[in-house]
Amino acid sequence: MKNLFNFIILILILLVLILLGSIFFGDKNYNLRDNLKIENDLQKNINQELIKSNEILEFEIKNAKDSSDHVENFARENLNLTYPDEEFIIFDDNDEKLDERR
Repeated sequence: MKNLFNFIILILILLVLILLGSIFFGDKNYNLRDNLKIENDLQKNINQELIKSNEILEFEIKNAKDSSDHVENFARENLNLTYPDEEFIIFDDNDEKLDERR
């Protein structure tokens, strides 16, 4: 009877060791879980940035629908469009940075 009890204890200890080995060294170990958490946090940050840019785009679209001034401002700033009697002047930021370095 004592041998049977010792045998069962030995089997249970081996089973626990095998399970612990799979937890720490198996396919689904803690390192993989930690890496997935880091990737998940990075993806959450990317998603937050995309949400902010989407909100900005929605705001611009609503303004474009509601206001002709917004459309004119967009055309002037982004498309470099002007009226026939106007001059459009662009200041290059790179030139200022070069002058500051000297």
